[in-house]
Amino acid sequence: MAWLLGAVALFIAVYLAYDLNRLYALRYGADLGTYLQMLVNLQHGSSFNYGEWRPHLQVHDSWALLALVPLVAAIPRAEALIAVQVVAVAAAAIPLALFAREIGVAPRAAMVLGIAYLLTPSAQGLAYDNFSENVFVPLLAFCGALAVRRRALWPALLFGCLLCGVKEDEILFVAWFGAACALWWDRRIGIALVALAVINGAAYWGIETLRGVRPNDPPYGFGVHDVSGKFTLVSLLLLPFALAPLAIGRWLLLSLPLLAEIVFMQPWNYEPSRIGSHYTAPLLAAASLAAAFGLRRAAGFGRWMIPCALVVTLLIFTDTALRPGRWPYIVDWNAYAGAVAVRDGARVVTLPRREEGVWAVAAVNPRVRLDPHPDPLFVACPAYDTNARAFFASLAGRMPAALCGGVPVVSK
Repeated sequence: MAWLLGAVALFIAVYLAYDLNRLYALRYGADLGTYLQMLVNLQHGSSFNYGEWRPHLQVHDSWALLALVPLVAAIPRAEALIAVQVVAVAAAAIPLALFAREIGVAPRAAMVLGIAYLLTPSAQGLAYDNFSENVFVPLLAFCGALAVRRRALWPALLFGCLLCGVKEDEILFVAWFGAACALWWDRRIGIALVALAVINGAAYWGIETLRGVRPNDPPYGFGVHDVSGKFTLVSLLLLPFALAPLAIGRWLLLSLPLLAEIVFMQPWNYEPSRIGSHYTAPLLAAASLAAAFGLRRAAGFGRWMIPCALVVTLLIFTDTALRPGRWPYIVDWNAYAGAVAVRDGARVVTLPRREEGVWAVAAVNPRVRLDPHPDPLFVACPAYDTNARAFFASLAGRMPAALCGGVPVVSK
């Protein structure tokens, strides 16, 4: 495990640095601030926040996030949530490798699987994207799968219950895989997981019905937008594991409900560039576990996993932060100081939508609000900084003439 633990530590160090750079450059979207303010207000019994302008626990069934309330109470800063996000995504590699060992994969191959998971664009996207409940899905899914494999009833129920408390769609997935477990592995654990999912689902939707509200779920339809893009998305899930998940054959059909959520979502289209977004976390977990079974059937996949993952992440996929030619954002410390002043201020402030980066920093202050209306002055900045000379000059104190969200702008 030493190599894997080293890879986990390196992942945490790299993405903490990248995420903090993004925070200080004011490039985070609204979600980070929304969850931060929700956790601050939960200290007083309410999940209301001014990112969604209603209680978050009406928007999503995310009661498991209550576990983060003491942390945010002790460290009321956006940095605390960022650290949790990165550590949760990285630490998932450990139970994944342990699961592989449990089903009979050789120690070296199990270690390779864990490192390949860390190198996937999906895991790196989860660590670099806005904070979401689903950053915990791989960790909880792998721990749950390990407990089920060991036929440990109470740990399996614990992780299954926590998954149900992450988000309402996870309730359906726990029920689905619980039914599969009851049919083909352990009837007692499987039936217990299904019952647990039914109880969680009935409680959540019952409470929503009594309050006359509904979760923020997208509509679904049979029309598929960008069919080729969906195949590309699936390829980006499988290629980092050297296509090992395909070795399990018909058992891949168990992942169809997870894939259907992405394919039939309307009108939110999850194109390949969203492979690292929170909606794909269940698919990442399923692909990783399938890769473990693929390794058990054919150990030769192991020698190709890390090279394939590196090629996909660094050369094929176009949206990772570590892609060659991209540099960290240039931080305008005066702008960040302004965000800190809003955070530490005593008056009510309503930020326009174009200042979501300020909201991410300042939302720990319950008096700070994010305007829910469209912002006519919103300007989309370039996604990444590709100007190496400007970046290194900024480290020496020579700032570019113009910045747009931490990216140097060349005036015409």
